[in-house]
Amino acid sequence: MSAETKTNWSLIGMLVVWGATLATFIWNVAITQSQTESRLIAVEKDIVDLDSRLDTAEAFRLEIRSDLAEIKTDLVWIRRQLDKE
Repeated sequence: MSAETKTNWSLIGMLVVWGATLATFIWNVAITQSQTESRLIAVEKDIVDLDSRLDTAEAFRLEIRSDLAEIKTDLVWIRRQLDKE
C-alpha cells in the first residue's frame, strides 16, 4: 500500500468517527429534549388537575359557609322564640 492510500483510509476513518460522534451528539440532544417535553407535559397535567381540585375545594368551602350561615340564622330565630316564651 502506498502512503496516499493509507492517508485516504485514515481520512475516511476520521470522517466516519466524526460523523458517528456528531450523530451521537444529535441523538443525545433529541432524547434530552424529548424527556424534558414529557416532563413538562406531565407537570402541566398536574397543574390542571390541581387547579380543578382547588376549584372543587373552593366551591365546597362556599357551600359549607352558606350552610353555616343558614344554621346561624336558624339558631338566632330559635333563641328569639325561646326568649319570647
